[in-house]
Amino acid sequence: MQTLHVAMDESDDSLRGLLLGRNLAAQLGAALSIVSVVASPQRSEPRRQALQARLEASPDPALADVPVEVVVADSAKDALARLADQPDAGLCMGAHGRRPVPEMLIGSVTAGVVRRAARPVLLCGPRYVPERHARVEVVMVCVDGSPLSEAMLPHAVTLAATFGARLQLLQVLDAGALSSAGGEARSDVMESGYVHGLARRLEGEHRTEVDWEVLHGDPADAIVSYLADSRNVMLAMTTHGRSGLSQVVAGSVSHEVLHEACCPVAVLRPKA
Repeated sequence: MQTLHVAMDESDDSLRGLLLGRNLAAQLGAALSIVSVVASPQRSEPRRQALQARLEASPDPALADVPVEVVVADSAKDALARLADQPDAGLCMGAHGRRPVPEMLIGSVTAGVVRRAARPVLLCGPRYVPERHARVEVVMVCVDGSPLSEAMLPHAVTLAATFGARLQLLQVLDAGALSSAGGEARSDVMESGYVHGLARRLEGEHRTEVDWEVLHGDPADAIVSYLADSRNVMLAMTTHGRSGLSQVVAGSVSHEVLHEACCPVAVLRPKA
């Protein structure tokens, strides 16, 4: 990535996204750019001034020098999705902390950008701790055996290569679902089979070492607990923007993980 774009408005959530962009840009030696979208030219200069004032008031004096671009567009979602899809660039956004409606959990604009973008959007939720995740040393990919979850894999491989990070697969086995499908025997087969085989396949295809881990329990709770003591991690997961189809990557689960995780989360909605 040569440029990290940070989508900002005048909210604290978007300021959190700037901290994520700052960390990633510093690691990559990339340019950092703030982009804000307004609906009319009359709102352009007031938005620019408001953002500049926030940057100058930041405890980090270097943020005052980050360039601010205000874009006039009918749809902020479309404009930001185009930025997310630029080659050699990334889009960072801070997600809202409101609950429990899934779209409100990450913000309607953020959700719309994720739905439109063909590449992962780099998000951080209200519990993001930038000091603990100042770099990306591990890219953890949530997989569950579905084509939906595996659609993230090529993007995760690219992210790991970009950051010089280790790639790890993360699978959650829901205890309730396993008991109705065959119990412990099926659990053992799934642990030693699917995620291990997927890791070996990726190693052969991409000539890179791939670790894997299998968790047990409620998907969102298990993932968040596993990440609780992590450092320098980026989680990568897909969402379909709905609920009920997948144990690990259903829209409601990805929203819950984003809300609770202390690390950044790369989110992709695969195209049909």
